[in-house]
Amino acid sequence: MDLGWLEDYLVLRELGSFTAAAERRNLSQPAFSRRIQALEAWLGVTLVDRSCRPHRFTPVALENDLDLHRFLNQIYDLRSQLRGEQARASRLRVAVQHSLSISLFPRLVESLRHNGFQPAYHLYCGDRSQCIDMMLRNEVDLLICHETDRTPAQIPSATAVRLIAGQDAMILVGLPDSAAFAAGAPAEGRKLALLTYPQSSFFGSVIWEQAMPRLTGRFEVETMCISAFSSALRAMVLAGLGMAWLPRSLVGADIRSGVLAAFDPDGLQHPLDIAIYAHRPRGSDQDVALWQHLAQIDLAALMH
Repeated sequence: MDLGWLEDYLVLRELGSFTAAAERRNLSQPAFSRRIQALEAWLGVTLVDRSCRPHRFTPVALENDLDLHRFLNQIYDLRSQLRGEQARASRLRVAVQHSLSISLFPRLVESLRHNGFQPAYHLYCGDRSQCIDMMLRNEVDLLICHETDRTPAQIPSATAVRLIAGQDAMILVGLPDSAAFAAGAPAEGRKLALLTYPQSSFFGSVIWEQAMPRLTGRFEVETMCISAFSSALRAMVLAGLGMAWLPRSLVGADIRSGVLAAFDPDGLQHPLDIAIYAHRPRGSDQDVALWQHLAQIDLAALMH
């Protein structure tokens, strides 16, 4: 059966006129009538009583009207489901730490596309621990996250390989015309409004390791907001609500354009690594191509 025949019939049921239905379907009326007859022949029932003028729909057609609509919808739903499953099977599954999904991942995709590698992606954004867990459970093909010397991702080499690493840093930023920058570097003891991370988060543990104690030891720090999301803290800094430590990869363009300024007394930056982990190729063309293209990536160039 041609599903188009059923679509023709449902349009005929909607409009009630062969002439109007044929026009809607961009067919001549004789051709449209032949398609309705072909559907009736395939079903083995008469749907339209043509013995009277105007025509009438038969009782069997009226009684099964809802089922015919449902049947067509189910067919198309099944087609969409099958296509989606096929597409998912060929997608590159990537777990990316929240801030890097904004700053680095789009540039990485563009670089891969520029070099001829253009898979579909399924992007999972989460906090660092969630992303690492997904890689450890083999739920993703690629992991992109921050690391420090004291907090590596600890991905076993049997699970995935650390293919790429680049330098990043947590830097304290604010609006150039804010009080903190109005007269150059603030004098010690001055009040600073701070937007920061919970200490239990990855970035929170990074800045509390050295930078935060040094800041609180030199200035009167007032914590205005606590959030685990760097993108939310960046938005609040841009709104003039305070200063925040943010990854350079996230705010580098803001600093270069003069939208934000870095407040950098000695010891208030903290180095970070950006690491990209990938499963060893398992024989598929996509796996091999991914490794080949990632090996050509200049991570430092992507960050500037």
